[in-house]
Amino acid sequence: MDKLKNTKRNIIYGSINKIIMLLCPFIIRSIIIKKLGMDYVGLGSLFTSILQVLSLAELGFGSAIVYSMYKPIAEEDNKTLSALIYFYRRIYRIIGSIILVAGIAVMPLLKYIISGKYPADINIYILYLIYLVNTVASYFMYAYKQSILMAYQRNDVDSNISSIVNMVMYGLQIAALLLTRNYYTYIIFMPVATMAINVYRNYMVNKMYPHIGCEGEISRDVKKDMYKRVFGLMLTKVCQVCRNSFDSIVISAFLGLTILGRYQNYYYVISTLIGFLSIISNSIVAGIGNNIVTKSVEENYKQYNVFTCAYNWLASWCTVCLLCLYQPFMNIWIGKKNMFPFVLVILMCIYFYSMKAGDPAAIYKAATGIYWEDRARPVVESIANLGLNIILVKTFGVYGVVVSTIISIVFINIPWSMHVVFKIYFERKPFRNYMIMLINFVKLCITGAVTYFLCTLINLDNVYISFILRVIICIVVPNVIIIVLNFKNEDFKLSVKLLKKMTGTRK
Repeated sequence: MDKLKNTKRNIIYGSINKIIMLLCPFIIRSIIIKKLGMDYVGLGSLFTSILQVLSLAELGFGSAIVYSMYKPIAEEDNKTLSALIYFYRRIYRIIGSIILVAGIAVMPLLKYIISGKYPADINIYILYLIYLVNTVASYFMYAYKQSILMAYQRNDVDSNISSIVNMVMYGLQIAALLLTRNYYTYIIFMPVATMAINVYRNYMVNKMYPHIGCEGEISRDVKKDMYKRVFGLMLTKVCQVCRNSFDSIVISAFLGLTILGRYQNYYYVISTLIGFLSIISNSIVAGIGNNIVTKSVEENYKQYNVFTCAYNWLASWCTVCLLCLYQPFMNIWIGKKNMFPFVLVILMCIYFYSMKAGDPAAIYKAATGIYWEDRARPVVESIANLGLNIILVKTFGVYGVVVSTIISIVFINIPWSMHVVFKIYFERKPFRNYMIMLINFVKLCITGAVTYFLCTLINLDNVYISFILRVIICIVVPNVIIIVLNFKNEDFKLSVKLLKKMTGTRK
């Protein structure tokens, strides 16, 4: 595989898809808020969160299958690849059945996890069933084919399929909302689009990889190793679900749908940035997995440091942009009456950066398949996160929910994950990398403080011009400061060279 070419292609088309997935849902969300009300936003967020929790049944097999494909792809072992796909299809159909049964079993509990009122024209059980069908449809169709594209580092194909189908869906949804103002006519297009994406994906995979069938049996040893990885990965994914899905459920149960809708507006912004950064991680993880198989540990450790440096640059810039642009954007979008105080902005910035600081270790953990060895960490993190959510939400409201998540990430997730990756794969202590993370955080604080101060000097009456000027400041100032603070860093210099090579400005 041409790893650099695939990475560039994945990032380009992944970014196009992400812009579509940002802009269109943003327009739809705005229409729902203005035409229907904030409770509808909260209701959609709640059902999505519930089904994300139920989908824990799947979390693990996808990534474990992709990891298992790296070696047979490198060895061009098509027989093993076909057997893995066949095994994956059977597992996915079992998982779909489990989610469907569990989803139906949850229905009697819906009225108990909604605090206060919900829209009178909505039957929450019918609406929930539509969301449930949308969730399980992929499991009974061709979702398993996505693993082939991921393993071959061709995420760009999946991005293009998603872009085309979702553009049509969003257009129909916007028309339905404007013409009918009926939430059912809007939501019914979701499962239809999900089915269309699966059919389209199946056609493309069969066309691109006709040599990979869906037949054969993998050995008992391979299954045993995979089950261990799946179990470890499933536990890892539990804590990721806790971060937003359990947060949303707790806010709904204790504070109501209106507060949940307001909070989800803020989370929507950082989830968009998380989505953009995930394009990078998803684009390179297969390439890193290939390097794990073909290169030495020392070479991969050097690559890890360069990637961490480049990724931190991007994460720091995004965090500064959040700090300076969050409230002005929310004011333009939803108005002051739906905004939280600035303290939530600070907390959301810390939340976002703490998640991204742990991403490099998580990416290498995915590439090396170290999940079983990390199985205890997500259990501890999830229990701590959910427990703190329930305790702190009673005293501090929404702020308590965000603080509880930050605590679980900073004091459990990051140090534990890094310890496992460094001990098992890199075979060294991560003390140097901890110090780098601390130094990077100090640099972030300096960059954020200077940029925010400059933004506060803009106090024009026209909020749109003020916002544009702040955007210009955020594009220029943070990057200049980051370059100045890191110009002597060798890893930073290598990351700049890599960036130039990827953008075609350097051969």
